[in-house]
Amino acid sequence: MDRPKATPAGIVFAVLRIIAAVVCVLLLITFLFTISLGQANAGSVTGSIFCIAVILLVIFYPFIRKKKPLRIAAKAVGICLTAFALYCGIIATFMASEIRNSEEGMVAVSSTGAPTPQTVIVLGCKATNGEPSQMLKLRLDKAAEYLDSHPHAVCIVTGGQGGDESEPEAISMHRYLVTKGISSDIIYIEDRAKNTTENIKYSSEIIRSEGLSDNVVIITEGYHLYRSIRQAKLAGYDAVGISPDPSTVLMTMPSYWLREVFAVSRDIFLA
Repeated sequence: MDRPKATPAGIVFAVLRIIAAVVCVLLLITFLFTISLGQANAGSVTGSIFCIAVILLVIFYPFIRKKKPLRIAAKAVGICLTAFALYCGIIATFMASEIRNSEEGMVAVSSTGAPTPQTVIVLGCKATNGEPSQMLKLRLDKAAEYLDSHPHAVCIVTGGQGGDESEPEAISMHRYLVTKGISSDIIYIEDRAKNTTENIKYSSEIIRSEGLSDNVVIITEGYHLYRSIRQAKLAGYDAVGISPDPSTVLMTMPSYWLREVFAVSRDIFLA
C-alpha cells in the first residue's frame, strides 16, 4: 500500500517541529549548565522540563499520531506548551523594551549639560563567603565605572543576607567597590532587603533620611530592569537603569530571563 503523500501543511508542520526541537536542545544545555552550578531556580528547572517535554513530543509524535487518543492528548500538550512559550515571549518583550528605554533615558540624562546629583542603586545578588558572584561583580564594575565618570553621584548598595551567605550582600558589595577605588564616603549600605521590592523600599528610606537626590539610576542585569524600574516608579522616582555586559554569564541568561518572567507575572497579578 502506498504511503499518503505529504501535504504542504504537513511539511511545514514537520519543519517547525524540527526547529522547535533544535532550539529546545540548545536551551536545555543552558538550563542544565545553570543547574550544574548549583543554581536550580524556577527558570532553570521549569525551562528544563519544558524543553524535555518538547523534545520528547517531537521524537515520539510519528508514533503517537497513529492512535487517536494519544494524538488528541499530544495536541493538547502541544497547545499548552505553545501557549506557555507565547506568554513568556510577550513578557520577555516588555522586559527587553525596558533595556532600550533605559538606554534612551541615560542618553537624555547625559545630554542635560550641567552635572546633576544622582543616587545610584546597585541591586544585590548572591555572594559566597563575602565574595560577590560573577553576576554581582558585573553590576559592581558597572557601578564603579559610572561613579568614576559622575563625581556628583552617590551610591546605595542593597542586599540582605541569604541563608547560605556568610554576610549581607550589601557588605560584600561595599567592600568590593572600595577595592575598585570608590570612596566609602559616598556608599550607603542597605543590608535588609530580601527581594526587588524590598531593595527599592529600603533604598528609598535611605534616600529620604539622608536627603539624597531623587534622580535614581538603577544598576542590574538587563532582564531585571523592567521589574526594578517599575518598583522605583511605584515609589515615586523617575528612574533610569543601566545593565552591565552579560557576555561572561551568557550561558545562565536563559534561566534568569525565564525566572524573571515568573517574577514579573507575580508582581502584575498578585500586586
